[in-house]
Amino acid sequence: MKQSAMRLMLGLVLAVAGGAGAQTPAQTMHDTYCIMCHDTSVYTRENRTARDYESLRAEVDRWQSNVSLNWSEDEINAVSTWLAKRYYGFSCPSDC
Repeated sequence: MKQSAMRLMLGLVLAVAGGAGAQTPAQTMHDTYCIMCHDTSVYTRENRTARDYESLRAEVDRWQSNVSLNWSEDEINAVSTWLAKRYYGFSCPSDC
């Protein structure tokens, strides 16, 4: 099984096992891989890079590539969508 598929499955298992209020797979990936380099203040700072969903997704893709996570398109979209809803309040494309 590919590494990215295993991460998604692990996230799903953790979400199901945790019951109500459990993290989504995207949140688990974020909390595991993104927060190891920065805290959530980067999402709310005045000079943040992401200005809309597309630029946010580009940043997620860029950084997952920079740290060699090899996330799939679905994983990049999931984390981007989670961030857009949780921190940015961005509208995202109809497919997210």
